[in-house]
Amino acid sequence: MIYLYGLVQGPFSPVAAALADTEGLQGPIRLIQFNGWTLIYSDHDNQEILPKRRLLLTHAKVLEHVLSLGTVLPARFGLVADTLEQVTALIETRASTIQSEFDKVSGGIELGVRVSFTRDAALAATLDANATLSAARDALRSRGPEAHFAMAEFGGKLAEHLDRRRGVAQRKLISALRPLCRDHVLRSPETDAEVLRVEFLIDKTQQETFQTAVATAATDLDFAPGCDPAIQIIGPVPMYNFVRLNLAFDPDQAAA
Repeated sequence: MIYLYGLVQGPFSPVAAALADTEGLQGPIRLIQFNGWTLIYSDHDNQEILPKRRLLLTHAKVLEHVLSLGTVLPARFGLVADTLEQVTALIETRASTIQSEFDKVSGGIELGVRVSFTRDAALAATLDANATLSAARDALRSRGPEAHFAMAEFGGKLAEHLDRRRGVAQRKLISALRPLCRDHVLRSPETDAEVLRVEFLIDKTQQETFQTAVATAATDLDFAPGCDPAIQIIGPVPMYNFVRLNLAFDPDQAAA
């Protein structure tokens, strides 16, 4: 059996050089040119491939080695086939669809963007922006332990207002960055002080401009005045969020 990493549209020699002596999940990386594309694969012993961090990182790093050399369509982690001939036959059958996917993301890169603030600063700004909440907080401070239930109710209202302000900040950031990207996938925040968790598809030539725009837009927010935003830009990474490379041979094996 063989394990599949993805397809590359680009010159074969640089791809081969970049992956020379690279180890995959269960052995050396192998390449074959087919239909003008390079298929990246390795041997597989037919054992179950568990989603362990080490294996996930190995899969991703194989693709990251060639991201700068051409357009990459990644196969999802854990995708295997019985034979190379089975894969090449499927690629030939789906050639027009695969080419459409290449065309859609050609010249692009995927970047993950995370923008957050300290929770204390975000809560303080939320109180400062709402006189009613500030007055309720001041009143509770003088009531002592018997105000337990009132304090819980106040905490819920404060959290609701914080979340609304976070949503407003998120929309401002998306509005500022949307003109610079081809597409984006919005994720749910992991904390109530994280105002942006998004994967962006942008033009490769615009990466520096885009990153500068992220920093400028995040700094200009009034979500937590006086607190510098924590900005994380992840990538370029394989474009799992913007392509649908289906090299599955079983209905249960849906490739990303």
